[in-house]
Amino acid sequence: MILNAAADARRHTHRFDDGNPLAERSTQRALWLTTAMMIVEIIGGWWFNSMAVLADGWHMSSHALALGLSVFAYGFARRHAHDHRFTFGTWKVEILAGYTSAIALLGVALLMAVQSGQRLFVPSAIHYNEAIAIAVVGLAVNLLCAWWLRDHHDHGHHPHGHHHGHGHHHAHEQSGHGAHGT
Repeated sequence: MILNAAADARRHTHRFDDGNPLAERSTQRALWLTTAMMIVEIIGGWWFNSMAVLADGWHMSSHALALGLSVFAYGFARRHAHDHRFTFGTWKVEILAGYTSAIALLGVALLMAVQSGQRLFVPSAIHYNEAIAIAVVGLAVNLLCAWWLRDHHDHGHHPHGHHHGHGHHHAHEQSGHGAHGT
């Protein structure tokens, strides 16, 4: 009984971050737009014989995966923020999401290398006008997503440059929020 009371007196929160609902919503919007553009670029690149557009479409798939993993990590961190099983917080999920995204990007690079090698031996006519139109729209989508995902939250810093010991500062910097434009 006394041991339980002593343990209860020492309990503390393991929530190291207050979350960022605006960044979470922006990441969700960027995920849907990126996924739509990825589909357009993969189909358009294949249909118009443009390795550049096809490669960008597959590259967009790595963006979509990274954004999807980020959306998952945001939700997971929010749902488990007060779970005592996560002694050092839920930021580890975000780290694993970044690692998984990097591994998938290596797979995309290998796929593109194989497809490019095949095109060297069996070249085909490229429909430049159509491919360039898709590429321009893809660039616009990338710029819009970068705008949505810019770092637009307040860390609560004080103008005189010192920090009052709240753990939010370092935990948030390490989490990578707002830097999901891989």
